[in-house]
Amino acid sequence: MLIRTFEGQDMSEVLRKVKRELGSEAVILDSREGRTATRGRTSGVVVTAGLPEMDPPWMNDVRHSGKSPASPDPVEDERTSLRREVESLRLALHRMEEEWGTGTRETVQSLARQVEALISEGARNVPDQPVNESVDSLALAREILLRQGIAPEDGQALLEALSDLTLNVGEIGDEERIGSLLQFLVARNIRTSGSFLDRIRHNNPVVCVFAGPSGVGKTTTIAKLAAGFTIRHGKKVLLVNLDTYRIGALEQLRIYGDLMGLPVEVASTPERLVSIIRDARDRELYDVILVDSAGGLSGDDTRIHPFVSALLLEDLNLSVSLVLSASHKTKDIEKSILLYQCLAPNNMILTKLDETESLGSLYPILSRAPLPVSYVTMGQRVPDDIDVAHSGRLSQWIIGGFR
Repeated sequence: MLIRTFEGQDMSEVLRKVKRELGSEAVILDSREGRTATRGRTSGVVVTAGLPEMDPPWMNDVRHSGKSPASPDPVEDERTSLRREVESLRLALHRMEEEWGTGTRETVQSLARQVEALISEGARNVPDQPVNESVDSLALAREILLRQGIAPEDGQALLEALSDLTLNVGEIGDEERIGSLLQFLVARNIRTSGSFLDRIRHNNPVVCVFAGPSGVGKTTTIAKLAAGFTIRHGKKVLLVNLDTYRIGALEQLRIYGDLMGLPVEVASTPERLVSIIRDARDRELYDVILVDSAGGLSGDDTRIHPFVSALLLEDLNLSVSLVLSASHKTKDIEKSILLYQCLAPNNMILTKLDETESLGSLYPILSRAPLPVSYVTMGQRVPDDIDVAHSGRLSQWIIGGFR
C-alpha cells in the first residue's frame, strides 16, 4: 500500500488533494486536526490516505479466461501480509513521533530503529515455505510479560497483537527484539497529555489543581513542578494551599515557597480561591497557579469538591490532576480513579516510581484508565526527579524494568 499524508484548511480541500494524487481508489486511514500556516491560520486537517495494492497477476488471467481462480501461493500470501504489516508499523511509528514531539524524539527514534530493524530482517527472512506461528517466540513474550508483573489476562491482547504482526519471530525473535516489539505495542495503548506549560495562553494562566489520596506526594510534586517552571523555563508561579485540615501541610508548602522565592496564598473557602485566581489573572501576574488540595477524599469527606466546582464555573484555563502513587496496590489505584471522578480530573500524575519493584502491574491501569498521564516522579530531589510522561518511556519501563 502506498501511504501519503495530506494537509489542508478543511476536509473538502484535503479530499480533493487525495483524489488528485492517489485517485478514486484511495482509502482514508486516519484524520486529525493539524496546524497549517495558510493565510495566517493555525487550524486545519491532516489526513493519512493509502492506495491499496493492485490485484496479483493471476487475477488478470482469471478475468480473461473466465475460469475460477486457482489457490494463491501461500508463501506469496505471507509476503503480502508481511508487507502490509510493515507499512502499518511504519505509519504507527510516524504518528507516535508526531504526537510525542521534539522533546522525546531521541526516545521515539530509538524505539523506531529497533522496530524497523526487526521489520527489515523479518522481510528478508520470509522463507520459501509457509511459516507457522512460533510457539517458542510467543512463550518468550509471555515470559517477559509475567516477569514484569503483567498478569496473563492483561497480557493476552499483547500476545495476540504480537502474533498478528505475522513476522517470522521464531527465527529472529531473541528476547531483546521481542521486548522491543512488546514496548511498541504497549506504547500504542498508553495515553499522555503533555506538559502543563503547553496549556499557557496569553493573559490566561494555567490553573493546576492537585487531588489524590493522602501520602501520594502531592505537595512534593507541586514543589518539583514549581521549581522546574521557575528555574528552567522562567515562568512566574503562584502557590495556593487548600489543606487547612492537615497539620503541617501549609507549613510544608510555605517552606518550599520561601526556598524558591515564590508567593504562597491560603484559600479556606471556595470564594477565597476564586478571588485569588481572578486577581492573579486580571493583573497578569502569573503564568502558572499550582493549587495544593486537602490530603484525602472518601465517601463522606468531600472537602475539596466545592473548591473544584467553584473553579469549573469560572472561565479558567483549568487542569485538575489526580495524583496517584505507583507503589500502591492496583485495586487501590483503580478505586481512587473511580472515587475522584466527582472532581472531573483531566489527567493523572504517577508518583514514587522508584518505590515499586515492577511497573508491569500498572499496564492494565494505564491502558484502560479514562485519564492520560501528564507527569511521573521517581525520587525526592527537587526539581530533578520529575518528568513529563511519554508513552515510549513508560512502555520501556513496563517491559524492560524501571531504571
